[in-house]
Amino acid sequence: MDTLSYKTVSANRETVSKKWVLVDAEGQTLGRLASKVAQLIRGKHKTNFTPHVDCGDNVIVINAEKVVLTGHKMEQSSTPTFT
Repeated sequence: MDTLSYKTVSANRETVSKKWVLVDAEGQTLGRLASKVAQLIRGKHKTNFTPHVDCGDNVIVINAEKVVLTGHKMEQSSTPTFT
């Protein structure tokens, strides 16, 4: 068996292809949307993900004011407290 055929491929600056991703936040839950956007920015959705290289895409979020707040987030957002 040829052991040279099993090579680990790591991404680098030259091999990474960055795209622009448009995310519509209307009707989405805040936490789930934030998790998905973070995954896109980090690049974990790509097959050539390498932790020490910026593999992520550029993300634009539209309709952010129409995001759905659930639980205690709605109460916290109405009365901001600063210390």
